[in-house]
Amino acid sequence: VWAPTAQSVKLHRFETSNSDAAEIVDMTRSDGVWSTTGDPSWKSQFYLFEIDVFVPSTQSIEANIVTDPYSVSLSTNSKRSQIVDLADTSLQPEGWDSVGTPAVGSFEDISIYELHVRDFSVMDPEVPGELVGTFAAFTVDDSIGMQHLAELAEAGITDIHLLPAFDIATIDEDKSQWVSPDFGELGAYPADSVEQQAAVTATKDLDAFNWGYDPFHYTVPEGSYSTDPDGTQRIVEFREMVQSLNDTGLRVVMDVVYNHTNAGGQAEKSVLDKVVPGYYHRLNDTGAIETSTCCANTATEHQMMGRLMIDSVVTWAKEYKVCLLYTSPSPRDPLRYLVCRLLLEKWGGGGGG
Repeated sequence: VWAPTAQSVKLHRFETSNSDAAEIVDMTRSDGVWSTTGDPSWKSQFYLFEIDVFVPSTQSIEANIVTDPYSVSLSTNSKRSQIVDLADTSLQPEGWDSVGTPAVGSFEDISIYELHVRDFSVMDPEVPGELVGTFAAFTVDDSIGMQHLAELAEAGITDIHLLPAFDIATIDEDKSQWVSPDFGELGAYPADSVEQQAAVTATKDLDAFNWGYDPFHYTVPEGSYSTDPDGTQRIVEFREMVQSLNDTGLRVVMDVVYNHTNAGGQAEKSVLDKVVPGYYHRLNDTGAIETSTCCANTATEHQMMGRLMIDSVVTWAKEYKVCLLYTSPSPRDPLRYLVCRLLLEKWGGGGGG
């Protein structure tokens, strides 16, 4: 982990997602990067970093326990990072290596249909209950939703644009905790009543609905869209979704939000700022984090934030066969925007934005 201002870094290793630490390993520093070498038995186990670092907002040395900014798999609710290799064949659907992204002749040939992963199937009676609202719902070929997408592909739609589907900070991935309004009750109210809004508002922070513009870990599929958020199932099911859409003749586009994080500083869901305080976020002239994007703005003009964004873009294109990613480029950093576009053209099979 890159933590050049840290005084020390330790790796907390856990055999399962909820066990006590099996080992706490001292990491060694070289040019600002702290590392340790494990062994094959660590495969699929979980970990956290303990980073002793000076934090400007508290004016003291803090021992931050934090997930990995480069996580590719997580436990439920992103409590721990998981040690996995995305090239592991056990994480790939049958035929994944031969999945061919549908080609388009030029950007002008692209026709995009936007949808939300959960909303796509949440009211589809043909989707089995355990798959409702998940990536796996896209593998139910005879569902109403997939039949509709097949018809759209026949009519000329080329790309399915998913609202953000990476790890989202404000959805509880433990589905047993969800509380939603009763749809039958909502339908019983008059069309011009205010009761529907009142009922929806009463559970808005307890249900699973979220547009997803609230990134927690940039390079992990969202756990609430998986049938099992605790570990690698989300990886497999995201790939199965892409495979199914590709087989239907549709490419996959994903909305991304690299221009902010859910939180900064010492907040519970802060990651980057707990690793290198004051670096990954754009600061104003008083030293506070800028929040013009609604949350803590990232500073992609800084070398390692730019690299994190580019590495994440390449992972989605190369490992998940996502063709394009849509985000608002930073006016301060047009070069990195161009680099991301070129990388997507190489790995994603069709350019990027």
